[in-house]
Amino acid sequence: MTEKRFTVTGMSCAGCVAAVEGQLKKAKGVEHAEVHLLEGRTVVTFDERKTSPQQLREEVRSLGYDMLIEESAAQREAERTKLEHKELTHIRSKLIVTVVLTVGMMLVGMYGMHLGISDRVADLVLLLGASMIMFYSAIDYHTRALKQLTHFTFTMDTLISMSISVAYFFSLVRYTIMGSVEVGGLFGNSYFDVVGMVMSFVLLGKYIEERAKYKTNDALRRLLALTPETALVRRGDEWVERPIEEIQIGDAIRLRHGDSIPVDGILEETGDFDESSITGEPLPVHKGSGAEVFSGTISVGGATTLRATKVGDETLLGRIIEAVRQAQASKAPIQRIADKISGVFVPFILGIALITLILWGTGSVEQPWLHGIYFAISVLCIACPCALGLATPTAITVAMGRASQEGLLIRDAVALERLAKVSDVLFDKTGTLTQGTPQVIDHSGSMSREEEALLVRAERQSSHPLSSAIVSRFSMMESDATPEELEELPGEGIRFTYQGDPYFIGNRRPSTLTEPHPLEIKHPLSTFVYYTREGRLIALLVVEDQIRLEAKEALSALQAHTGATIHLLSGDRPERAEALGKRLGFTNIRGGLSPLDKKAYIEALQKEGKVVAMVGDGINDSPALATADLSIAMGSGSDIANSVSQVTIIGGSPHALERAIRLSQKTVKIIHQNFFWAFIYNLLAVPIAAGLFYPNLFVTPMIAAAAMAFSSVCVVLNSLRLRW
Repeated sequence: MTEKRFTVTGMSCAGCVAAVEGQLKKAKGVEHAEVHLLEGRTVVTFDERKTSPQQLREEVRSLGYDMLIEESAAQREAERTKLEHKELTHIRSKLIVTVVLTVGMMLVGMYGMHLGISDRVADLVLLLGASMIMFYSAIDYHTRALKQLTHFTFTMDTLISMSISVAYFFSLVRYTIMGSVEVGGLFGNSYFDVVGMVMSFVLLGKYIEERAKYKTNDALRRLLALTPETALVRRGDEWVERPIEEIQIGDAIRLRHGDSIPVDGILEETGDFDESSITGEPLPVHKGSGAEVFSGTISVGGATTLRATKVGDETLLGRIIEAVRQAQASKAPIQRIADKISGVFVPFILGIALITLILWGTGSVEQPWLHGIYFAISVLCIACPCALGLATPTAITVAMGRASQEGLLIRDAVALERLAKVSDVLFDKTGTLTQGTPQVIDHSGSMSREEEALLVRAERQSSHPLSSAIVSRFSMMESDATPEELEELPGEGIRFTYQGDPYFIGNRRPSTLTEPHPLEIKHPLSTFVYYTREGRLIALLVVEDQIRLEAKEALSALQAHTGATIHLLSGDRPERAEALGKRLGFTNIRGGLSPLDKKAYIEALQKEGKVVAMVGDGINDSPALATADLSIAMGSGSDIANSVSQVTIIGGSPHALERAIRLSQKTVKIIHQNFFWAFIYNLLAVPIAAGLFYPNLFVTPMIAAAAMAFSSVCVVLNSLRLRW
């Protein structure tokens, strides 16, 4: 089985999504298919021995849609954007033609006599105008509806096609038999003008909706625009401009003031960089030679040089773009409910329209079947599955884009929805509330050259945040001694052997140290690393990491604005964790915890019904991150921490978590508003359109079509509020 991503084009409502998903799932060799309404992002898991992307594309085309199957996401994006512009132009052209014809038909119908136009000519003008609208402006809806009918599938296309077809063919029969459309009265025999008015409102609503939907993904397009098309690359002794596709790992790249960085790399000279596009932090960052810089950020200092370490999709920006795409294509649990409703919505409305026709047609009013046709058309026009289908994906898409602009990477819609429910936030200390760049400020003992080499080489193989501090302090090695049988113990340290002797580096105090060490007395609140051989102390290292300047303010804002309870969990000594926690405003503080202790602490909170978010950084936090209801990792954390996290804070700002939770709360609120509007609209609109309150309250098919278009546009515009 293989999982591939495609892009389906031409969908307009949740019924379309259900139809495409159902057709793909029925295809031979397909295990799973998930389709996203906005931008048509589609994930299919299938057996390549039984089917192929080309065959899957034909399945989608059989419903009247199309599917882009290019391997490259960038190619699909470019092709989809091109088709999107083409479709908007297509809709605009049809809208203009339809409105002009409709206005002309209305003028001839209402004022033909005053203009000296005979009834016969006026009838012919109405027929020709309606025919052009029927077979030009509405042809796409008819084509898709007929293709879907062969699969016993019904969508918004079905409702639109049926409503104008009933109006057109009924009027055509009347005209053919009687030689006149007999215009007159509210329930006159002519529905040719209805064809024009309905399609005018449908196309106007579609045009506004598509333009609004296009704006929901502005954030992703801005991310895509961050990478420049060319860069200055060293070729021999010269700097030459080359397309970024030609840049390879190891190339030297020259950056001038204002240049966007095309790849990830290591600086060969100092420079200043605006990283706000990636981290959301507005202040420029000064970086020295050897520091890492990222694609999509901007050089705001003097000219500098970097050497490429990652290119293309492997860069930080490339990974962010792909993560945002995946997140926007995911479905929140609440959306799956809407999908199920939408799957039966159109058949239900068709049934209501048929019942409306029969009940009115067999009633006792004057011209009963004309009343029946009139109200049945209104029911078909006013029902709106589009609003239901757009309620969640529009909000999710805008929210994911907004999050990426603020230095937040949210893995999927489930995580975004769950953020709003968080009751307790648990923080690890190192790298989350501290700078994450600890330093060895003191050490004891006189290590031999062999012992120092073993210490450095062992720490180079560790992913713990303290390792880099030890390596940078003792990097001058004059021995070839190399650790053997090295093993990292999460939350404890590293053990290895050398020439048969066991060594240990970590937070475990050796039993041979019976009295307080002088450095333990001198630095009571520092972190200690004990380096032992056969249980005897070789050296004691004193490590400190500065608290982030804005940590206390961010924690206060988190509690005040989200109502979450905060906890500090640390593997550090209890007294040090207690001192640091009180400085930052924590009341729930636990120190001296192993990774399994943190896991047990989370499980205890979950048994109390709490929704727990864990913020961690490093391999020792992985068990806790995996256990929590929501796992959050700092962008500078280890790959393992990031691999189990559902939210990544790029740049490590303590304020980012509060922004993430508030964004989630606002998003869920918007989604609920959208669903409320969609359900209430359909609940109220359909009975009115069916003539339940006639003659005191009723709607014409033209007003029904306008209301349907307005409903979808309202949902999209409401979701767009999240941009601000």
